[in-house]
Amino acid sequence: MAPEGPVVGVGDSSAAIHPVLQVRSSIGSPSPYNPRPMNHGFSIASMLILVGCSPSFNAIDEHVNTLLVEGSERVAATVPPRPKLDWAEIDATEDEMNNKHPITVNPSVEGMEWKTSESVDAKEVLERLIGYQDASESGEMLTLDDALRWAFAHGREYQFAEEDYLLVCLQLILELHAWVPQIDDEISMQYQHEDGDNDFLQSASAVVNTFTASQRLPWGGDITAGYVATFAREFYGQASSAPGTTENTRIGQFFFGGGIPLLRGAGMIAQEDLIQAERSLIYAARTFEQFRRDFWFRIVRTWFGLLVQRQQLDNALESTALLDQLAERQRALYEAGRARLYDAAEAENRALQEQSRVAGLQETYRLAVDRFKLLINMPINKAMMIDTGTIVIDPPVLDLDAAVQVAMHQRLDLQTERNTLVDRQRGVRNALNGLLPDLDLEGEIRFGSNDTYYYDAVLPSVEDMNAEASLTLSLPLDRQDERVAVRKAQISLERGRRAYRRQRDEAAIEVRTSVRDIDANLFSLDIQRRNVDVARVNIESIDADPDSYTVLDQLSAIQSLQRAQNGRAEAFQRVQESILQYLVTTGQMRIGVEAKLEPIPGMVVGTTSTLSYQQASVTE
Repeated sequence: MAPEGPVVGVGDSSAAIHPVLQVRSSIGSPSPYNPRPMNHGFSIASMLILVGCSPSFNAIDEHVNTLLVEGSERVAATVPPRPKLDWAEIDATEDEMNNKHPITVNPSVEGMEWKTSESVDAKEVLERLIGYQDASESGEMLTLDDALRWAFAHGREYQFAEEDYLLVCLQLILELHAWVPQIDDEISMQYQHEDGDNDFLQSASAVVNTFTASQRLPWGGDITAGYVATFAREFYGQASSAPGTTENTRIGQFFFGGGIPLLRGAGMIAQEDLIQAERSLIYAARTFEQFRRDFWFRIVRTWFGLLVQRQQLDNALESTALLDQLAERQRALYEAGRARLYDAAEAENRALQEQSRVAGLQETYRLAVDRFKLLINMPINKAMMIDTGTIVIDPPVLDLDAAVQVAMHQRLDLQTERNTLVDRQRGVRNALNGLLPDLDLEGEIRFGSNDTYYYDAVLPSVEDMNAEASLTLSLPLDRQDERVAVRKAQISLERGRRAYRRQRDEAAIEVRTSVRDIDANLFSLDIQRRNVDVARVNIESIDADPDSYTVLDQLSAIQSLQRAQNGRAEAFQRVQESILQYLVTTGQMRIGVEAKLEPIPGMVVGTTSTLSYQQASVTE
């Protein structure tokens, strides 16, 4: 409610010139103010200082990092986001940023070249594929723990999640800043000139300094205090004859004022933005913690997929070796006159087909490794070997109803959705408040002096004081917009309730599915283990008396062993994924420092280097 500075000028005219230079400095917390005698030179110096100085970001960065930790602590999160140390800087040149027509590289076909390969022989292509695989099998060994630590330290998605959290903190800082004293200092340099019709020249120049401090009140309204100092010089004179006269004016004025709403906008409604910003910080902390769990699960699930692909490749290599042995045996039997040419040719053909399939599996595995590097943001061109070790969790004792109850109580997304319903109800309350009439209490007091004011002594008297107060009632004769806002808020609340009920039901379905999947996959794993044992017994029987079996029988036995081994590996993967999915869907997964899974008391967590998991072989 700062009053405007004294009007500087000599009237309106079409020939008047009004150049104005303003410098404003605003800060959000009180600072000492040492008044000194002001003149034009001091005003210009102050302007240059204010323009040349920029505030430090250290305070904001420290506040952000503090909020990150506090937000995570309020939701009992295991690990808060890392403090933000590196901020983006401009690396483009001025020419690049201001260029209206950036260069596009899109050559025509005449400017490109295509070389047709003459090496299309199957054996040469196979050798190239094997060469790709050999290159991917070099480099340092990457373990699951190393991959998890790298992903949580360098993963792009992890960094995006941290930055989303950080943006919410910055928004809260803006809201908090609005509730601290706002100090503003504005320096205005003004000049005005008029050449009147009566050949009478008039001009005026002034420097106006306005210093204000305002504070929002927690229950609505605000208070403002300030000081306005004006130094003006006015010139009056005839253009053709007598010299003019000059008047110097110095005016100083203190003012105090404020306004308080008594009906509409009064109470905690005034803090709506701050309340929502504080609650949003809690929501962001939950979202980040949930992301850490989901991200960990995705990495481990992808790791399981890599191991299964590697196991399938190893199984295919084992089948290739068995088929090669069978082909050599049949070729020897044919040459000895003890077997048909068809049998020898069939065995050799099957061996070649399996070699071709192995090459395809090798390329698929190499591509999967590259995609895994992309997931954890590891350099794609970095040579890396995937370790065969992985985490193993013994299955829990399952209870459908108990698991659903745990999920309803502990899942962070459901908690946020329930809290969001409260936000929507608060929105209805605020909209209903908008239907009330406006009843505002306002007041202002001014202390001032004219031509007798000096900065080193301020002793205003009663004669210098002007005060005014008002109580304004605005009747709600037209509240159409507000009534529409109420209905919109009520619809939003009802939609939110339906969305929560649906999300709650979907969560219950997810939990029940994860529970059933554990049992189903355990059953499948046991069957696949039995299939492997049966297939190996069949192979051993054939090796003991090969002459008693046809070539087709032997080929079928080899294929059965490979299918059983692949099925066992896939069943192991599904068992472990279903257990981890159960932890995620019930809200029981906890990821600690260095991306380590924190086991629940009673949980048996071990490691294995094979996918033929036997519970008794797991190490603690």
